[in-house]
Amino acid sequence: MTSNPSARTPEPPGLSYKGTSTLGKLKILGQPTNLIMISEQQLRASSETFFDAFSSNKPPNKMLSFFSNTAPVIIQHAPASCPHPHTSRLNGSNAIRSYFDLLATHWTRSDAKIRSPLQVDTNNRRVTLAASVTWMWRKSGRKFVEEFTWTLDYDEGLKLFSFVIRTVSGPGTCVMRAIDSEPVMQEKSPAQASVSSQAPEL
Repeated sequence: MTSNPSARTPEPPGLSYKGTSTLGKLKILGQPTNLIMISEQQLRASSETFFDAFSSNKPPNKMLSFFSNTAPVIIQHAPASCPHPHTSRLNGSNAIRSYFDLLATHWTRSDAKIRSPLQVDTNNRRVTLAASVTWMWRKSGRKFVEEFTWTLDYDEGLKLFSFVIRTVSGPGTCVMRAIDSEPVMQEKSPAQASVSSQAPEL
């Protein structure tokens, strides 16, 4: 008896694959579905595109477009010295939008630069980079520089679902904790004051 090459393997009872993708079939059968491999080049390119949008002051709705709408999303921005950075964590698309709305309302960004080669982990779809940016208060025009690391986690569609920023410069330079005020003038010590008062006039 010869086999019919066009014959199909019968579907398991109660299951229908009609119109179902390979990924969907595996989900039905309870098989592993992590089939989508993303290359290092793709992760690197996506991260550089996101950084370029950040550095060029793209509006909040554009920044939000880089984030996943199929997975829970988080953003966390705190000084590296903060003992409980998770307390600054924001969850959900509305919180992400609020974060970028806050940045756009109070500051402009300039001179953003990546300071070291990107570290890419293809197995976990994660990219880490070190960078810096100059923030300027819209109200006063005062500026300060924040140095930070980004940890970017991507879903299978190359959209961000986790964005963690650690400020590695002084805690006061973390934009989420910055205060728009004049720099505090250092007071002279009693010894310095005494020397100044005794200095002869020229």
